[in-house]
Amino acid sequence: MLGVRLGGVIVAAVLLGAAGAAPPKPGYWAERPTPAELLASWPAALRHDPTAQAAMRCKARADGALEACSILLARPAGAGLGESLLAMAPRFRVNMRAAHAPAAGDDVEAFNEPPIKYDKTPDWLRKPTSSELMSVWPKGAERGGKGVVNCLVSLQGALFGCTALREEPKGSHFAAAALALTPQLLMTPGVIDGKPAVSPVNIPINFVVPGGGMLPLGMWGGADMTSATMAWPQAPSYADVVAAYPAKAREAKRGGRATLSCELDRHGGVGRCTTLAEEPKHEGFADAAKALAKQFRAFTTSPDGRTVSGVRLQLPVVFDPAMLEGGQPVIGKAQWAGLPSPEETDAAFGKLAVAGTTRVRLACTVQQGGSVSDCKVVAEDPAGQGVGQAALGLAAHFRLTTWTAEGLPTVGGTINIPLRYEAGKAEPKG
Repeated sequence: MLGVRLGGVIVAAVLLGAAGAAPPKPGYWAERPTPAELLASWPAALRHDPTAQAAMRCKARADGALEACSILLARPAGAGLGESLLAMAPRFRVNMRAAHAPAAGDDVEAFNEPPIKYDKTPDWLRKPTSSELMSVWPKGAERGGKGVVNCLVSLQGALFGCTALREEPKGSHFAAAALALTPQLLMTPGVIDGKPAVSPVNIPINFVVPGGGMLPLGMWGGADMTSATMAWPQAPSYADVVAAYPAKAREAKRGGRATLSCELDRHGGVGRCTTLAEEPKHEGFADAAKALAKQFRAFTTSPDGRTVSGVRLQLPVVFDPAMLEGGQPVIGKAQWAGLPSPEETDAAFGKLAVAGTTRVRLACTVQQGGSVSDCKVVAEDPAGQGVGQAALGLAAHFRLTTWTAEGLPTVGGTINIPLRYEAGKAEPKG
């Protein structure tokens, strides 16, 4: 059987080494900006945000300097954190004589994040099993490898917002395999000032063949996989999740979650679901998730024209007791699936007699398929110049994911869409 080893998961309060990463080896950096210098480059509003992070990937030169740097991770998107870290790249220099130092031309990662003090860091509730590792083992990878991903841990313990950081060996697709595992993993969130908080974490996952050999012929090459975080043409809404809430848990106002392994049929339907994880057990959460799975419908062909029949996905579903209290819907953080084009943006804003930067914030309701409706102008600057009305004209061009990585719906919820228009360019920041 396949063995599994997972490295330690630590949310670091240092500014180098991504949240969740162990600090650099002593002497790894010969030079680097001070924590105060890195933090000073951030917007003041983000300096106490535990989810804020930036990371860049560079090539090491023979003298330890960094070159060919690119943004690896920037959270929140559009805040300029990645660009501020890139501007610091000349201040970093690797000690090429240190233990485990890279060779010239190797990849090097550098990170920046606020120095948040955690009372308690995230910890495991559920790690992947050997069979789960086998289900995502990259096609053609006869030997083992390693994938490292960076995620946020939700208040309910699910992983979301995950980004692949690196893999060994390069080009092996083990980072993508590690990403495919994240929907079924569970962790406790970090604790700040005595309260659970959404927490960033690095997760190294080792895909290990016992004895260090090769997988037997026929055991490697997993099924084609897709992500549950897409703009489904049809997906359960907030109201659908509330209606499916298990009766026993509803009465006790108890939350839970389940992760399913499912398969798409030739019509785009979701079926043949099995339970990968259920917390807590015997409360009906897995059965409720399977009932909701029948309400998903995908496009019948993938973007490259292949049929989706037989493609598998891991479907997380979260049941939050706050859903039962009415009021503001409990939805996940949607991601962009479609945005207005530069031409459409210029058509909306270009005729306005407004100089400088224009900012607008809309509040819209997410509809089936990821479109938005019932949009209202929450804020506009400058006011009274028609910029809010111009932004409303773009609403038809926004499209969002309708299910999130943490297992929450977006359909039926309200999303804020901040826009900035300057010199013919609009940038949604939500």
